[in-house]
Amino acid sequence: MRKTNLFGTATMVLLLALGAVPAFGAGPEAVCTPEGCAVPKNDQTEKRLPAYNDYARFIAGLSNPESTLAAYEDKPAWVRHAKFFDQNWERFTRGRLAPMREWAAKELGSATAATVFYPFSGPDFVNVFALFPQAKTYLLIALEPVGEMPDFSALQEQNFFASLQSSLYELLHLDFFITAKMKSSIGKSELKGTLPVLMFFLAREKARVLDVQSWVMNPDGTIAESPAAGPGDRPRGIPGVKIVFASPGSAENQTLYYFQFNLGNDSFARNQHFVSFLKGFGPMTTFTKAASYLMYKPYFSVIRQFILDQSLYVLQGDSGIPLKYFDPAVWNLRFYGAYAGPISLFSNCYQADMAKMYKRGQDIQPLPFGIGYRHRARTSNLMFASKKEKLLAGDPN
Repeated sequence: MRKTNLFGTATMVLLLALGAVPAFGAGPEAVCTPEGCAVPKNDQTEKRLPAYNDYARFIAGLSNPESTLAAYEDKPAWVRHAKFFDQNWERFTRGRLAPMREWAAKELGSATAATVFYPFSGPDFVNVFALFPQAKTYLLIALEPVGEMPDFSALQEQNFFASLQSSLYELLHLDFFITAKMKSSIGKSELKGTLPVLMFFLAREKARVLDVQSWVMNPDGTIAESPAAGPGDRPRGIPGVKIVFASPGSAENQTLYYFQFNLGNDSFARNQHFVSFLKGFGPMTTFTKAASYLMYKPYFSVIRQFILDQSLYVLQGDSGIPLKYFDPAVWNLRFYGAYAGPISLFSNCYQADMAKMYKRGQDIQPLPFGIGYRHRARTSNLMFASKKEKLLAGDPN
């Protein structure tokens, strides 16, 4: 409790000192070329419109001497903010991300599609990026609102950094977001949606944010994009955000989409234009983690079948698609870790067939990190499913 109060007080000091920080919403649109996207800079825009990457680093507590926000980095509150996340991120990287990256390089190799699909994701970009760092496109879908760029010049943003700390606590310590807690922090006045969290992850993962576009699919199926800015009207269609970034490990720019969308059957049926849009990204790799066992339910059968039909590869914990839906004539399966059944909250989702297979212990490979609801090492499980070669080649026989 003492840490939280100190953090909130420090945040107040910082925000009161940032009255002159330029706000998003004014300035030229981004210019995109085959080499990437960027906000044009000149003497005027340098003074009034910090680049998206400046905001990402500032949110993440990373010093950026060339940033238009650099003058505010010597404020005691921002210094404490940066120190807090330096310590926590270093611990998270050492304990979870580093072994995850090493395992993925060995076990997943080049067996990935250009697009990685992450349903029920929340704003959890960091796990999917650690496992699939070379993907061209990431599609994240969840119920949390998209939000907007933070306006550090607005005094009503007093608790922004405290809210960010609170929203990231479970991920940094448990490796998953708690939905109820996310509802209480993301989308409120302090932290307006998932966008600031996504920017935080990109900066902490040493990616350079090149462009951020507000995205919306209108009811007629058309798509509108505009430079991400501060407060605005809520779109009538399916809201999203499109972030173009460059990461040290990739030879070309990468794109992250986040969509606020209900993946239940009724929603899928009403929004076939959005389903067609997703299919347009071609065969994909699907990743699920801490998915609340929703695809065990009949009212999430459509997204379950969508994944099975559209994916070349599926990487998931036991909270994703039940084992019984992976036809052995279609899929090659590899299993990692341990299966002790669901945590008590989801005890009705126990899989006897998976338990029997893990008990036999044949061809079960170790998993050197914790992931999902059973987040401690040596208690987690992952299954990697790949479509058989004849199906990959388009031969149904």
